[in-house]
Order: sequence, then structure tokens, then C-alpha cells
Amino acid sequence: MVKKILKWIPALFVAGCNFYLSSQEHIEQMPSFWNADKVVHFFCFAGFSFWIAFACNINKFRLIWIPTLIISLWAITDEIHQSFTPSREPSVLDWLADTSGAAVGALIFVWVVTVLWEKIKNMRSKKA
Repeated sequence: MVKKILKWIPALFVAGCNFYLSSQEHIEQMPSFWNADKVVHFFCFAGFSFWIAFACNINKFRLIWIPTLIISLWAITDEIHQSFTPSREPSVLDWLADTSGAAVGALIFVWVVTVLWEKIKNMRSKKA
């Protein structure tokens, strides 16, 4: 039981960071290239989804819809939250970047769990 609760700590940490950053009028350290905010959204939400997949014990590619849906719904609330932050505005394109990143983050997690774990097990069995 304690293990299940502890697995949520990384995802909750990322959620807290996301909420804090969404509350800021301006973020100082943003890159300045064209559509940089979409790239940042993509990678941040990919990481968020990775940790949601970890917390939910997602270990099959056909289950990546679970963390993707959770993150996509979170992203909608994040965009709504930003509408109440001065000098910020909600964006469907941000939500699309968030949701795309979520799908990739979940895919990466399942790939790590399935493919890399198999390789590690095979390497261990060859040494034994």
C-alpha cells in the first residue's frame, strides 16, 4: 500500500510545478525560438505523462491511453487556470502540444518497461 502511494510522488511533484508555473505572469527562462512554448509544453507534459504511467503501472502499449487521457484532461484545466492569470491566455494549440507530449511520454515509459527491461533480463541470464 505504501509503495503504491510513494509511486505517485514524482507525478504529484510535476503537477505542483505545473500549477505553480501556470500561475506566473511571465516565465523568465523560456527559450526564444519560434513556437518555443509549444516545444516546452510538449516535453514537460511528456515527462508528466511518463510519471503518471509509472504511478498507474502501465506496462502495455495498448494502455497508453490512460495516462494520455489523464494528462489531456489536466491540460484542459491548466489552460482554464491560465485564463485567470494576468497576461496569460488559454490556447488550444498548447493543449494539443500537451496531449501529444502525453502520448509520447506514455509510449516512452512503456518502451522502457517492456523493451529495456527485457534486454536487462536477457543480459543477466547470459551472465548467469
